Amino acid sequence: MFPDPGQQAAQRAAQRGAQRGAEQSARQAAQDGMRAAQLGARRAPARPGRGGGLLSFLLLVAVVVLVARDPELRASVLQFVHHVVNVVQNRADGS
Repeated sequence: MFPDPGQQAAQRAAQRGAQRGAEQSARQAAQDGMRAAQLGARRAPARPGRGGGLLSFLLLVAVVVLVARDPELRASVLQFVHHVVNVVQNRADGS
């Protein structure tokens, strides 16, 4: 009748592992997207009408959907964004 504490602990551990995996996947996707954007910017001059804008947009949508689904991942991404904004502001104030 009562839930098994060992089973509950295993389920919680599996959920945490899945969340960590999703967080790592999102970070890797963002890093891959940034690298691809940087390489594309170095290799070819900007030409309107090419598919690069569409690819960037689709990558951004995929990251937003992934972040929107996971509250823990959303919190860590927001914390990272706040950190980046603070670093940029500090550098701008120091210049």
